[in-house]
Amino acid sequence: MKENRQDQDVAAESTTGGTAAEHMSHRARLEAAFKGQPVDRVPVSFWRHFPGRDHTAALQIAATVEFQRRFDLDLVKLMPTGMYPVLDYGVEVEPSTDDLGTTRYVAGPFKAPADLARLPEVSPERGALAEQVAVVKGVRAALDPDTPIIQTVFSPLAMLAKLVGGTIGAAFLEDEKALGRTLDRLADDAIAFGQACLQRGADGFFFATQLANATFPLDLYERIGIPFDLKVLEALRRDSWGIVLHLHGENPNFALADRYPVDAVSWEDRETSPSLREALDRTTRCLVGGVGRNHPLASSEAVAVAAQVREAIAWTGGRRLIVAPGCVVPISAPEHNLLALRAAV
Repeated sequence: MKENRQDQDVAAESTTGGTAAEHMSHRARLEAAFKGQPVDRVPVSFWRHFPGRDHTAALQIAATVEFQRRFDLDLVKLMPTGMYPVLDYGVEVEPSTDDLGTTRYVAGPFKAPADLARLPEVSPERGALAEQVAVVKGVRAALDPDTPIIQTVFSPLAMLAKLVGGTIGAAFLEDEKALGRTLDRLADDAIAFGQACLQRGADGFFFATQLANATFPLDLYERIGIPFDLKVLEALRRDSWGIVLHLHGENPNFALADRYPVDAVSWEDRETSPSLREALDRTTRCLVGGVGRNHPLASSEAVAVAAQVREAIAWTGGRRLIVAPGCVVPISAPEHNLLALRAAV
């Protein structure tokens, strides 16, 4: 018990400069973390899918609110199925068989580059997009206004990959001018959806890039990824309280953190470079990470979870940090590990 008390004292000193700060709301705590200012404790968040409870707005609202009331997180990241942005274009999905609890591509109308010229019109006022707008409204109505809610939005290039089954083949990349027209259209649709979410009470976005990493040529992403990412982010920035950039995958293009108009950057810091410690010198943004989503959250004991939290706080001094896993928590992660993560801050 004495050792635990010492850990708490160290955490308090590192985050507040030696004395306990006045108790902060979730929103105030996150705003301070975004700016690298002292906090009463390090903010914490984590997120998972809700298989079986994500196919209607009512079920997803209930699952999200229950999850938040169980764990009292500083930041609520909404968790639609990862394929939600392409369903209204005609893509068919089924539940995934992995440990993430989302959905996967089954079929779609976009087999060749010419097919992309026939993208149907979509709107946040109908279909799958409208369901997710309704989730924003319902969760916002159920939670305290000082608990920020962010919606998940994917980069246009990630949306394209979802449209064509997961891999953008060489044929789709040959005509960059035509590809640009498609990405511009996807960016417009993402903006319209994001604006509708803001109007219904979202505080901002978790902007997920899934190809700004070692799997995609850096020079190509510079030409056909970054311009359309910026189009979405710049359009949504003005009315957003906060935006978290998620750099998914191995060896992400971490320089984007400072190039993009965002408040924080999330990546799988326990699984790839840079480490949390290294990232402090590579960006001015708030860092979202510190805990391995697979190990220890899904595969080890609560004591290992708490140890990673303490290590993350020690590396950063508790400043410019939101303790979180690097990506979505596997559905197999036991609740006692999530409780340990929440308690450790």
